[in-house]
Amino acid sequence: MKLIDISRPIYSGMPVWPGDTDANFDIVATIAGGAVVNIGALKISIHTGTHVDAPWHYADSGETIDRVAPDAYVGPARVIDARGCKSIGRDLFDRIDLSPTPRVLFRTDAWTNPNVFPRDWPVMEDGLPEWLATQGVRLVGLDIPSVDKLDSKTLPIHLACFRANLLILESTDLRNAKPGTYELIALPLRVRGGDGSPVRAVLRAMQ
Repeated sequence: MKLIDISRPIYSGMPVWPGDTDANFDIVATIAGGAVVNIGALKISIHTGTHVDAPWHYADSGETIDRVAPDAYVGPARVIDARGCKSIGRDLFDRIDLSPTPRVLFRTDAWTNPNVFPRDWPVMEDGLPEWLATQGVRLVGLDIPSVDKLDSKTLPIHLACFRANLLILESTDLRNAKPGTYELIALPLRVRGGDGSPVRAVLRAMQ
């Protein structure tokens, strides 16, 4: 069983959304220092690194992450090649049947330096979230920090996904995932009342 890790590592000083909580990991006790065990403490934003957005993150009427069914984040998925695209549109799905893969991951390779937060990336075109929902898709994932642009104040694509009942997985690392069909495993933490959760996301090749 070969797993492809599509998660971005979490570490102190890693790039985060401008203005969000800085990531900080400290070792607070060590065996070498006389403690019985080594213990670390982690302080991060919910939206650090590879993470899922709970619908409540962008809509007050949406579910918090502890209320989202976990099976949404496990199952067949298709990686779609969106490299070189200025936007993500329906033309990427010519002759692709999405019915067996209700989770779609867009590989853009737009985040070129993993140590620097990107400033621009392609986003889904108007109407695409709604169309994906008609094809049976229930989750969209991307290798960029957000489904909306960095400077967006109205979050039109987040809200389009909300209306279409599409869940969102952001900031994956798909550089080692060729376009094709996989099993996605990206379970969030059960954060009570949470607006999302970091995840350890992996892909497993479908036999």
